[in-house]
Amino acid sequence: MAESDPPKPPSNPNPQPGGPQQPQLALTRHEKRTFTAQTVHLAGNAFIDCVFDGCTLVLTNAPWFSQNTQFRRCNWRIEYDILWGAPESRSQLRRVLDLIDGALDARS
Repeated sequence: MAESDPPKPPSNPNPQPGGPQQPQLALTRHEKRTFTAQTVHLAGNAFIDCVFDGCTLVLTNAPWFSQNTQFRRCNWRIEYDILWGAPESRSQLRRVLDLIDGALDARS
């Protein structure tokens, strides 16, 4: 190989039909729990049928999941990277802001 040639990427030892596979995410599951006056980092967690009351919720780009979750009187700390040249990062932030707006509307 000539010095100017880029190195070849390593071959996939476990090729799958349809291209590379995404790794499975392991989220810590919280079900039917109430969080009161706590600082909760959402990243890496799945919240199902949970209630957050008077909490500070820390949100980052890292994956998390929420289903049938109530947010009451919560403050949101958003630590979010908006990447230059990556419009999907702005779209993701818009979805987050819509989620927060929905949580605020639900308390009315």
